[in-house]
Order: sequence, then C-alpha cells, then structure tokens
Amino acid sequence: MIKILRNSSGLSFIELIITLAILGITMISFSSLLANTNKINKKSELQYMATLLAQSYMERIKASDTINVGQTVDSLEDTKVFVDIVKIDKYKCNIYRIIIEISICDETYEKLEGYKIIYK
Repeated sequence: MIKILRNSSGLSFIELIITLAILGITMISFSSLLANTNKINKKSELQYMATLLAQSYMERIKASDTINVGQTVDSLEDTKVFVDIVKIDKYKCNIYRIIIEISICDETYEKLEGYKIIYK
C-alpha cells in the first residue's frame, strides 16, 4: 500500500488548496506594493512637471526686458501658478525677488525663488 502511494503522480486536493493559498497571499502583497509604487510614481511625475513649469516661468521673467512688480495668478486646468515679484530697495541697482509657486489640485508641488538685477 505504501509503495502505491509513493509511486502515484499528481497533486492531491489538499496540496492544490495550499498552493493556491500561498499564491493568493503572495499576489495580495504584490498588488499592494504595486498600488503604492503607482501612487509614488504619479506624485513624482507631478513634482517633475511642476518644477519644469516653475523654471519656465522663471526663465521667461529673467529674459524679459520689463518686469511687473506685484502678485499674479495663472490658472491652467487644475494647475495654479502664483508669481510674486518684489523690488528690493536696499541696493543702488534695481534688484527684484521673484517667487514662483506651483499648486496642482490645491497641493503645492514646487516653490522657486530667484532674483533679477536690472542695471540702469
């Protein structure tokens, strides 16, 4: 009788159930890992796009011949760009502090600060 059991090939029903349970537990842990990875990837992508947008605004302001002192807000779909330009009167030449803040869905993703000097 023992020889017959040892020579039998194939899986028993219990072995199949245990294998499926182990596979199910493994898949559940991988699915939660993939969900977290996807969430982090999306946030990283939004951070990257906000950085590019802030740098674009900063380069445009620095390259222009004129400068508009004050606060402005630009809206692009669910993205808001806050630009704050303040003149610093401490020095003889005209120095302006530029702060650009990018908010996507009411969450701030990038805040960039720079200066522009205009010699007369």
